[in-house]
Amino acid sequence: MSTKSPSKLFINIVGIGKVSSSIARQLKGKTKFGHILSRDRAKAEQLAKELDGIPVTYDDDFLLDGIVLFGVNDSVLPYIQQKLERKVNNIIAVHFSGFHSSAIFPEEWSPVSMHPNCSVADEYHSFKNVIFGIEGSEKGLEIAKKIVKLVGGKYVTISTHDKALYHLAAVISSNFPMALAYLSLKIYEDIGIDNENARKIISTLMESVSKNISKYDLKDALTGPVKRKDWKVVEEEGKVFKEFFKEKYGINEDLYQQFVKILRKIVL
Repeated sequence: MSTKSPSKLFINIVGIGKVSSSIARQLKGKTKFGHILSRDRAKAEQLAKELDGIPVTYDDDFLLDGIVLFGVNDSVLPYIQQKLERKVNNIIAVHFSGFHSSAIFPEEWSPVSMHPNCSVADEYHSFKNVIFGIEGSEKGLEIAKKIVKLVGGKYVTISTHDKALYHLAAVISSNFPMALAYLSLKIYEDIGIDNENARKIISTLMESVSKNISKYDLKDALTGPVKRKDWKVVEEEGKVFKEFFKEKYGINEDLYQQFVKILRKIVL
C-alpha cells in the first residue's frame, strides 16, 4: 500500500521495543498496520493481535512496503539492512535512536530519525506534548511530522550532522541527574534517612527544579548558595564533599568544584 494514501498511514514495525511499541499503541485506530516483526514470535503475535497486524519473524517469508518503524537497539541498527536483505520494497524507514542519525540507513529507504525527549520506561508510554528531535530525508521528515502529530507530540528539526551532539545534550539532561541522585542518596542513607524517603526527597527536589527550568531562564531558575553568592558556604560544603565521598567512594572533590564552576557561569 502506498504511503501517499490520503487517508491512513500504512505502518510496519521491525523490533518491539519500548518506544516503537508505545508509539504503535498510540497510533492504533489512526493508522493501518502491516507486518509486526520480532525475533520473538510470541511478542510479535501479541502486538499484532492488538494492532490487527501480521506477526512475522526474520525467518519468515514477507515483504515490507510502506512506512517501517524500527524499534531495535542501537547496536543492531547498523546491521538491519543486511538482516532484511530482499525483504523491503519502497519503504520509508523511521528509527528512534537518539545517537544514530538517519544516515545509518541507505538513502533509498528515505530514512528519518525521530527521537522522543523523554524517559520511556515501559511499552505504554504517552508522548503527549513530548518534543521529538527529527532529521532525515524529505519524505522521511514528512512522515515523522505526521506521526508526531498523531501521538500528540511536538518536534524540532535538527541537522543530520548534529545528531550525536543533540543526543549528548539529552544524555546530560536525562542520565547525569541519576548520577547526582545517587550521590544524594548515599548521603541521606548515611545520616539515617531510609531509602524510600530519601528517594522521595530527591524526586521532589528534582521535580521543583524541572518546573523552574520550564518557567524561567536558567539564571532565574537557579537557587542555593551559588545563586546567593554565599561563597563561604560553597567553600565549606566543598570540604564536606571531599571528606564524605573521597574516603568512602573514591570520588574526587574536583567533581564538586567543576559543578560550582559551571553554576558560576550561570549567575555571573
